[in-house]
Amino acid sequence: MCVGFSRLGVDKTFMFCPCEASLVCSLALLFVLLTSYVYLQSVREQDVRALILVPSKELGQQVQTMIRQLTFFCSRDVRVTDISGKADLSAQRPILMEKPDVVVGTPSRVLAHLNAQNLVLHSSLEMLVVDEADLLFSFGFEADLKNLLCHLPKIYQSFLMSATLSEDVQALKELLLHNPVVLKLQGSQLPDSSQLQQYSIKCEEEDKFLLIYTLLKLQLLQGKTLVFVGAVDRCYRLKLFLEQFGIPACVLNSELPVQSRCHIITQFNQGFYDYIIATDEQSLADPAAAAAQTTAGKEKKKNTEKGGKAKGKEYGVSRGVDFQNVSNVINFDFPATVESYIHRVGRTARADNPGTALSFISHTELDLLSEVEEALTGDNAESVLKPYEFKMKEIEGFRYRCRDAMRSVTKQAVREARLKEIKQELLNSEKLKTYFDDNPRDLQLLRHDKDLHPAVVKPHLKNIPEYLGETQTHVAVMTRKPVCSHEEEAQDALSEVRHW
Repeated sequence: MCVGFSRLGVDKTFMFCPCEASLVCSLALLFVLLTSYVYLQSVREQDVRALILVPSKELGQQVQTMIRQLTFFCSRDVRVTDISGKADLSAQRPILMEKPDVVVGTPSRVLAHLNAQNLVLHSSLEMLVVDEADLLFSFGFEADLKNLLCHLPKIYQSFLMSATLSEDVQALKELLLHNPVVLKLQGSQLPDSSQLQQYSIKCEEEDKFLLIYTLLKLQLLQGKTLVFVGAVDRCYRLKLFLEQFGIPACVLNSELPVQSRCHIITQFNQGFYDYIIATDEQSLADPAAAAAQTTAGKEKKKNTEKGGKAKGKEYGVSRGVDFQNVSNVINFDFPATVESYIHRVGRTARADNPGTALSFISHTELDLLSEVEEALTGDNAESVLKPYEFKMKEIEGFRYRCRDAMRSVTKQAVREARLKEIKQELLNSEKLKTYFDDNPRDLQLLRHDKDLHPAVVKPHLKNIPEYLGETQTHVAVMTRKPVCSHEEEAQDALSEVRHW
């Protein structure tokens, strides 16, 4: 039995593990399965031998995909299925009756299949892996997990993976493990400044919209970008605002069907979209209130149908989900905790790739910024969050255009946009699911960044007029150096500044 910990926000692109140590567990799982197949091929019966528990549906689908990629050349020997989706139990029963080697799912979903006898583990299970263990209890899976253990055999090997050693992880460790080997990797919580550049800029609400318009419209941030906001309404408000200027962006939030969320992430990783606006609602709530809500959720969970409460919480963007090749992370709304900041920023600068993190800070968020700086700086004299050298007066010419766009994005427009998006995604997720299963190529044509257009769109805003062209060029030169990730690019930017 093993429990692994490492720095937060570390690369998770290899299989389902949140830390480098758990890479060993990943290979161990496959090694055990393949060894069992080779040496016991003549007497081995097909059975479920490994169970992987995840806190969210998105992570479940990601785990299945990565295992299939790793076992591409032995796919006949190691089969995997993900049951964390919202499909009816009866629809998933035939798949489980084939007894795949590896089953992936959330605790509530796995327990439902165990109770329905679609899944039997008490005699065949050899390995249990718990990914993102620190989230399972906070997502309301405590009761499900305890009931699930009653269906497991007395002897099996367990791996518990977590990025933090919280009270929930300690409780889970006592519940699942017996005399475990603890592997704790030491290291900084985030990559150093040579790989990850972190900036903060103090601005109020209107300036946030002005800044993000300037950064995206003038392409001052190159590459794929994740924008984190604090609520679903703000997610759509920002999307509608950017639509006014012809800047397409996807939205990713807990209201969308799970199939749509997973498809958005897949297409983003494939390069279909450059910008995703994601909500991270739990991290932006007041920490004390969030803790109280979690406790209340656990109590309520015991008195409700299994899976009812947890399903509403099985959504997470800043944790676990593998966004590939993200160049920039923008904290449009600053997170309420240091841990949440690290997990968000950890979406970029992964696997030795460079990355940039930019946080917008209002006057009400200065204390939160101080907490993050204190936690990340440590004994170093210099803060890791450097001020973003941006002169607001240089973009004042764009302010009236932003105000014009913001006036069109009313509360009614946001409400209509949310309704339209949900209806559209439900249609894509449910009605067309069977069709796309038979025609996978057509699925690539389904895009999630189309204009919603419930706001009054003013076509002239999509183009920058000639009299603002000089401002555009000057701002591009002025901000080139802070967003450069490589030394050669920085030297080129410096040469241009000298030329000007």
